[in-house]
Amino acid sequence: MVTERLLHQTIMIKYLLATLFALNVVAEDINDFPKLIGKMYSAQGSFSQKVIDQNGKLVQEVSGIFSFKKPNFFRWKYTEPFESQIISDGELLYLYDPDLKQVVISSLDKLGGISPAMLLVSGDIHNLFKLNYLKNIESRDWFQAIPKDKSKSTFKSVLINFEAEKIKEMRVLDNFEQTTIIIFNSLVANNKINDEFFLFNTPENVDVIKN
Repeated sequence: MVTERLLHQTIMIKYLLATLFALNVVAEDINDFPKLIGKMYSAQGSFSQKVIDQNGKLVQEVSGIFSFKKPNFFRWKYTEPFESQIISDGELLYLYDPDLKQVVISSLDKLGGISPAMLLVSGDIHNLFKLNYLKNIESRDWFQAIPKDKSKSTFKSVLINFEAEKIKEMRVLDNFEQTTIIIFNSLVANNKINDEFFLFNTPENVDVIKN
C-alpha cells in the first residue's frame, strides 16, 4: 500500500496545482480573480512544508522541489527527511516511494473532489469558492478561498500570501483541523517545460501497483 504520507501529499497537490496557477499575481479586488487565470502556464521552484495538528503540535516537516505545467502536469519531489515523488503525466498519477521500492499508478481522475481542471475554468471559480481578501493578518495580506460544497472538498479553507507578485506561502486547513503550511522559494514562472519531463520511468526491481 502507498504510505500515508504520500496519500496526504497527493491531496495537497490537488488543490495546490489549481491555486498556484489561478493566484499568480496580487489581486485586491475579488472581482478581478477570473482575469488572473491563464497568466501562468508553468512554475518551478523549491518548497518547505509543515503539517500542524489542531493542538498546535508539529506532525510533519519536509522539503523538496516542484514543477507544474498546465493543465495537469506536475512533478513533486521530496528530498528531506525522506525521498519520494508524486508525478502526473497529464493522465496518470505515479506515487513512488523508493524506501518501499514501490510505485502506485492511478488515473488522475481518482484524486476525487474538485478537480484542478474545474478550478482552472474562470467561469466556475466563484461558483466553487467563496473568495475573500484579508488585510493585515500577521502584518501581511492574504487571499482566502473557501469551498462552497464541503462534501466534495478535503479542505476547509486556503490562505495564500504573495511577495513581489509571486505566491510565497500557502496555509491549508483540512477537514481534520490540521494546517499544512507551504513556503515557496526561488519560484520561476513560465519557463518552457517539455511534456516528456513529466514522464515516469519505473526503476528496476520496483513493485508496480495499478489502481
